[in-house]
Amino acid sequence: MKPAAMLSVKRLWCCVLLSLAALNAWSATAPLSETELDIRSALLRPCEPGSREDCVKVDVKLHLDAPIEIVWQVITDYQNSAKFISSLKSSSETPLAPNKLQVEQVGRVGWNALNVEIKAIYHVQLNPIEKKIQSVAVGGDLKRVSMFTQLHAKAGGGTLLEYSLITDPARWAPLVVAEELLKRNALQSFADLKREILRRSANSAVSKPAP
Repeated sequence: MKPAAMLSVKRLWCCVLLSLAALNAWSATAPLSETELDIRSALLRPCEPGSREDCVKVDVKLHLDAPIEIVWQVITDYQNSAKFISSLKSSSETPLAPNKLQVEQVGRVGWNALNVEIKAIYHVQLNPIEKKIQSVAVGGDLKRVSMFTQLHAKAGGGTLLEYSLITDPARWAPLVVAEELLKRNALQSFADLKREILRRSANSAVSKPAP
């Protein structure tokens, strides 16, 4: 269990971060256009019928000019995710069964030099045929996390990535604060993800032998 003082500090930092974010535009990368990336969020009160908890829901649609197999390769590369997702401090994977992994990650959520570290442990179920990923938190700082990712091949060789996150931040942050920070974190993370996908796609094209 976390010391009460530490939880209070986390709450205070989150409030400070939200205030700063409201006064300053921030992003480590150039913003993606609405035709490339769409991020929407909502507060779920309750998380689901019959539940006593409230949750934050974040939905993402990302259009990529890259083959679906390259996109799948990158989004399932949990062992190396911290190398190309700037908000991740560490990431590791442990196989549990065929197409099932345990993933442990420590992420940074915040603004510039002020960051809160969040640890999460997920069980990840992969469906490489249908290009689906279902992830559920089994440990860490957040009370509840479920994520779903689906890839769709587009005409012309591109890919549409659809992602949905539902989380109960519990004591980590008030819902309104958590919603704002999670949206901003998604914007940065998916910009990082797109950069890595395009880099690998370009390298794959270069490495193909000439006809």
